[in-house]
Amino acid sequence: MTGAISPAGTGMSKQAEREKTERLEYGSHERVSPYAIMASYGISAKKSLGQNFLSDLTVVKKIVDAAGVGPEDLVIEVGPGLGVMTEILSERAGLTAAVEIDRDLAPALDSLSLMHDGLEVIYGDIMRVNIGEIIDRLQAEHPELRRVRVVANLPYYITTPIIMMFLEQYASRLDSLTFMVQKEVARRLVSPPGSGEYGAISVAVAYYTDARICFEVPSSCFVPRPGVDSAVVNMSVYKERPVEPESRDNMFRLVKAAFSQRRKMFLNSVANASIPGITKERVSEALDELGLDQKIRGEMLGVKEYAALSDILFKKQ
Repeated sequence: MTGAISPAGTGMSKQAEREKTERLEYGSHERVSPYAIMASYGISAKKSLGQNFLSDLTVVKKIVDAAGVGPEDLVIEVGPGLGVMTEILSERAGLTAAVEIDRDLAPALDSLSLMHDGLEVIYGDIMRVNIGEIIDRLQAEHPELRRVRVVANLPYYITTPIIMMFLEQYASRLDSLTFMVQKEVARRLVSPPGSGEYGAISVAVAYYTDARICFEVPSSCFVPRPGVDSAVVNMSVYKERPVEPESRDNMFRLVKAAFSQRRKMFLNSVANASIPGITKERVSEALDELGLDQKIRGEMLGVKEYAALSDILFKKQ
């Protein structure tokens, strides 16, 4: 049950707070009322922060199940919002560190943290907070926390930057990432080469993780209701990647160049990207060496091909 309902300082006992929470929030124990929580604390959803709060407890529990959260896990939750999923994470994980940018949600989240020893709320921008330092500190304080999992209902407007930040900066520290995102974005994350949704982020996700769509979530499960449906994606981080280029940075320079003009041939896209030392002739030679069609587009190449092309092109410099 979520403790984010009862305002602090009311003088009620913890049991009375929990009973009030049940009456106000749950009803059948399958739905929550974000409007009731917001009214209780004088909170309103901010469109500028992409705030759409989950109101379906069944979905919340399915997300936590998909994340595989257990007592040996340190969970980093991005954007806990009103604390509905935070409550369940705190009950299942060894420790949950919830990072929230909106300090106006503090009354609800602080009330929840008082009721759960396994919850720490950190106020700040996830793109600016040093996740590595948080992991170091909390694992030093709790050495039994052997795994680190990231769980979030991500705002649509900043989904890609957050995912790329975790993959590029912290993948080696993480065991999994479980995100609820816009359905079309979910498809892009797991798309194979040659599909219409395949893009640069698809290559990055495939390089760092084994990703799958767990289930879809209709817009009716949110308050306020968004204009699109969502899906939950689980990304299990590779401890030993199936493909490892000599230079990860160089490989992703090729990926970026290829998808900057995705309808053009890989040969032309990379040759026109102004990468020092990379000429059209050298790209053509690399394609020949790997037995790839000179007219192939970047959207037809997988991680294995990008790694091989990168090793050939940059080794010759």
